[in-house]
Amino acid sequence: MEKGLFHELYKQLDNFDLRSCPPACLSGLLHGYLTMYSMVRVYPWLESDFGSSGAIHERAKSIVHLYPSQLNKDIPVDTRAGYAADKMDVYQLYSDLNYLKNGLDAAYRILSTRGNGKLSLPCRTPNICRILCDCYYFAGDEACGELAGRLVTEALGYIRGGDRDVLLSWWDAICLYDDVVGAMMLSREDHERLEEERARLRVSVVREENEKIERLRQMGPDADFSLVAEVFYILAKREFVACNEYYVVKE
Repeated sequence: MEKGLFHELYKQLDNFDLRSCPPACLSGLLHGYLTMYSMVRVYPWLESDFGSSGAIHERAKSIVHLYPSQLNKDIPVDTRAGYAADKMDVYQLYSDLNYLKNGLDAAYRILSTRGNGKLSLPCRTPNICRILCDCYYFAGDEACGELAGRLVTEALGYIRGGDRDVLLSWWDAICLYDDVVGAMMLSREDHERLEEERARLRVSVVREENEKIERLRQMGPDADFSLVAEVFYILAKREFVACNEYYVVKE
């Protein structure tokens, strides 16, 4: 059933005018296409189902081209942080230094330094955590890695305390921190604990994702576009994982 829904969403979005996409949905939509691009690059025979990797690449780029107007100071800082992190995510697939430079420049404008030279966090959100992780990874900024660790620790505290509403919003940032910063900055014991926590939380993440997928099914064409974009990204990730598992077993 998920595969059918995913193909349906993919066709629906292929005919969607991206210029009318609500700004808050751009990130989820972009990451859905980035995931699709990676999948078709790895398994080119899937082009018969999803189109060429080049066409998906252009679709993703057309989303990024909508970002410049979203990076000015009139946009909420958390939204700007998300767009800056997205540009660095794009760089990892396209290896275009302009994406990296623009993303890093925007990130450091957001993480403005105080008079003592220390970084200042304008808010404590998943997107801020993402740009901190990226600045650590791409610029070797250990101070950013340490700050990202503090934010992840706080988020995990909220989740353990019963605030499950923050789980999905923080999930990607927690995984990014674990993969990019934790392996380098944490002790072996602390990193193993973080990986165990991540594995435990994954069960709850899947449950909440399933609830969103079911909500979209029930709402049909009346679903808000933000839910469509979010479910598209969820299903794209699952499709990629399913392809990896299928072809690894087949080999």
